Amino acid sequence: MDLDLKIATQIQNFFQYDLIYIPLAMEGKILRVEVQIPTIEPLNWLAQQKSDIKTYWSDRRGHFTMAGVGTLDAIAGDLPINYANIFGQLRQNLSSLFPKVRYYGGIGFSQDRPIDATWKLFGNYRFVVPRFEIWTDGTNTFFACNFRYKFSADLQSEELDSTQAKIRKRELDLILDELTKLDFTQIEIDSVLPPPLDFALPKLCERVDKPDRIDWQRNIDKALAAFTERQLDKIVLARQSILTFTSNLQPQSLLRSLKPNNFHSYHFCFQIDPTTAFIGTSPERLYYRQDRLLKTEAIAGTRQRGDSDRLDRELSYLLRNSPKDIHEHQLVVNNLQGILSELCHSVTVDRELTILKLNKVQHLYTQCQGTLKSDLTDADILPKLHPTPAVGGAPRTPALKLIQELEPFERGWYAAPVGWVGDDDAEFAVAIRSGLIDRDRLLLFAGAGIVRGSQSEEEWTEIENKIRHFTDLFTDVPPPQIANLSLTE
Repeated sequence: MDLDLKIATQIQNFFQYDLIYIPLAMEGKILRVEVQIPTIEPLNWLAQQKSDIKTYWSDRRGHFTMAGVGTLDAIAGDLPINYANIFGQLRQNLSSLFPKVRYYGGIGFSQDRPIDATWKLFGNYRFVVPRFEIWTDGTNTFFACNFRYKFSADLQSEELDSTQAKIRKRELDLILDELTKLDFTQIEIDSVLPPPLDFALPKLCERVDKPDRIDWQRNIDKALAAFTERQLDKIVLARQSILTFTSNLQPQSLLRSLKPNNFHSYHFCFQIDPTTAFIGTSPERLYYRQDRLLKTEAIAGTRQRGDSDRLDRELSYLLRNSPKDIHEHQLVVNNLQGILSELCHSVTVDRELTILKLNKVQHLYTQCQGTLKSDLTDADILPKLHPTPAVGGAPRTPALKLIQELEPFERGWYAAPVGWVGDDDAEFAVAIRSGLIDRDRLLLFAGAGIVRGSQSEEEWTEIENKIRHFTDLFTDVPPPQIANLSLTE
């Protein structure tokens, strides 16, 4: 049996035999049909689809990967977010009967000023439930269809059966019609890796850095002066590097090129329309919650990776014994420990400082967890944790104010919470190591933690190392030696 026919048959069976047993209390909730299928590489499958809206999420250990097509439901807005209202809307549509239904999306970094034109399509917050999904738990692969169903419980019993049958048929016909538009031509069975996607990256024609090196030096000087004037301990200043190409970029193809060399990272793609997407390979978890268990972590302090094992060990030693980096990291740990003490009954923080080794850089790393108080929810957790000192600064309020004064661009969803929300669980990453695709432009973002003793040149180099997982894909990306360098000049 062809795969699309197998999926259609199981969906039909669900509507014919299973749907009638769904309780009336599920009125308005999102329902789901799941079908186990042969192994499909989700990102390859997603790139084949013709949908304008695509969603991709993969955790750091390969335990969960989801590729979604279309939108069944979206909760989005441009106004400053009311966390209780947003999470209330999300949970209103979810149910323990279908625990794999999840909203995927994110929230803007700053809620203090309007979204600018660059980020307009993403809004201050946007969460979607895809219409169709391919997802894997690391071992098995499934196809899922999400839908809503009106039960018409207000009708008299003699009218009910006839009306419900019509509603079921109308919804089923719609799903089956949309299903025919999906492409299942490239599948691999028995966990054989799929063939590479047939694409070529377009040619780069221009690079612009905001701020450029001169303005970066000025920003560092102002930030260092603020440690005394504004009683700051740390501020994270970011840079935007705009790469312009000869033709439009393909989001899933670019993300697929990033994945093999960016292990121990969340991989995500939120494609809003055919030419606009936010993608990234973030190593940093903001938090994970399963029922009452709450996990978070501190990642701060950076060195590049060495070209040899010996050099790599030397760089790790320097990182582990750097007073500047240890101080920067400890500010994040202290902040998380204080927040978890407010949110949780018990808090555990790793005593030993460890090194998180990524492809291009390595960081100081500490895990933290606690047992969430019974009266608290994600609406209480997220605004407490975001933004951490690793992406904002400490103390939070004066650091964020100075960021807005100094940075010549809007962060949008960069360094913001992105992830998913389920009925009784949630996970958010910090959207670092990320880029915004806007037709033929790739806007890259990266930041550096500034503390007393920071040097402008070292922090500039740190940012350059952090965006290398993108720029190394394009052999013609020049180093930013000159402000606003144009390759066409």
